[in-house]
Amino acid sequence: MSEKEISFNDISPIEGVYSDFVYLKEHALVTLIKVKGVNFDLLSLYEQNSIFDEYGAFLAQNIHYHPQTVSMTIPIKMGDYLGRWKWQHIKSANNPDENEHVRQLRASYLYEYQKTETDLSMAVKAHFIVLKEKLKKPTQEYLQEAEHKLTEKTEEIMRAIHQVLNAYDSQQEVLSANEALSVLHQFLDYKTSIYHNH
Repeated sequence: MSEKEISFNDISPIEGVYSDFVYLKEHALVTLIKVKGVNFDLLSLYEQNSIFDEYGAFLAQNIHYHPQTVSMTIPIKMGDYLGRWKWQHIKSANNPDENEHVRQLRASYLYEYQKTETDLSMAVKAHFIVLKEKLKKPTQEYLQEAEHKLTEKTEEIMRAIHQVLNAYDSQQEVLSANEALSVLHQFLDYKTSIYHNH
């Protein structure tokens, strides 16, 4: 009896992209809002309590949108830096006059920097608000309707969260579909996500 091999796409909830939203296999559109965190160590106890109260009010006022908040570890992007090291390594490897010790040293630095990029202890914490709009039926008409509703929902949530966090120099941005796919890939498969470009 042969078992069918299961690929990442088989278990992934992602179907594709529609407009600038992620389209899920469960027939829903998703968007992500990235929220820059607030450093609580720099706030007084009064300010900390105030932001908790305001955030609680934000959640209560927008509960009908079913926002999900997700905090996750994301890798530090070192692509350009690693690219320069790779170029140095290749240049060194192709130069017959290069000292073997220098060649080995460059290779070891490149290896260490590549390990650093995938090391969870070197990652940063990112915060997201996830919004979803389910389609009534998987048709073009309902897809456009869901897109319109999700756009309105996103604009309302952006205004509301900006109101809460504006005094704390926090910035929010709606991620493009490609950025959202990258975040979802990191969430599902952290180690290989740094090598995946959407």
